[in-house]
Amino acid sequence: MALSRRFLILGTICLLYGTATAQSMLADAPKCAIDCLTELLSKKEYAEMGQEAMCSSKPFAKAMGVCLMVKCSMRQTMDFIKESSAACGIPPTNNTTSYRVNSTVVFAFALVFFALRIVTKFRLGLTWGIDDTLTTLSVLFIVIEVLYLTALVLVKAAILCFFLRIFPDHKFRIVVKCTMVFNALIWVGFFIFVFFQIQPFSLFWNGWQQKKGHLILTGFTNFTLPLAGINLLLDIWMLILPMTQLWGMGLKLKKKLGVISMFSVGILWILDGQYVHDGFIGDKSWDNVDDKRGEKGQ
Repeated sequence: MALSRRFLILGTICLLYGTATAQSMLADAPKCAIDCLTELLSKKEYAEMGQEAMCSSKPFAKAMGVCLMVKCSMRQTMDFIKESSAACGIPPTNNTTSYRVNSTVVFAFALVFFALRIVTKFRLGLTWGIDDTLTTLSVLFIVIEVLYLTALVLVKAAILCFFLRIFPDHKFRIVVKCTMVFNALIWVGFFIFVFFQIQPFSLFWNGWQQKKGHLILTGFTNFTLPLAGINLLLDIWMLILPMTQLWGMGLKLKKKLGVISMFSVGILWILDGQYVHDGFIGDKSWDNVDDKRGEKGQ
């Protein structure tokens, strides 16, 4: 009796979605997903739902998601979501154009300012200081994503060293050195958390397949978001620091504003780095696209 009911429900699914689409979807769908569909469509509240209703019903999607998380592996769940989205006519998320435009524009700005800096160095015969050296070292870390924060810390340290080179005020230099210590403490705290939050460390790579993602993300909201907030505040603080010295310089207003604008270029970094959407979108493979867009700008 149960077997006959199962085939009846599967036949109903075929009728709801159209024969060709349903056959393709059911052929590729994992058995656990079919079991979830069978279980839900056997319930009174979902038994008479049509295709459009099933595709647009949030309660049905939520109930299906709960069942998939219990009965299916993460890979099976992702495969079924892909198939069912196609059956419902939901196009895959594609932010390729936006990603490329943003990356190209930010890279062009960065390239122009870098070229201006190099030309100025050679035309005025300026020497290379510790800020230039630290910036060079930070480039070495760009290929190692796990050391991304290290690169940010080095860049901030280079900027702070530059402040020490050009501003002689004693109190200001003390504030800058304290900022450097705080910047270093951010780096130390990050690495202590990353390397000791989960054991074995291999779960970082395969934990999602074993449904142990909660172990990997234990501190996401409690650590990563506060860390991003602290870095944003530190960026703003580092923009304010030189302004306190530049405003008191004995220059005409026009020249003073020109110098201040040169030190304010970093605002582009902050604006682009914070251009991150909420990560809860339909296609999880795109969740990190906006994060990467911010990283490229930085």
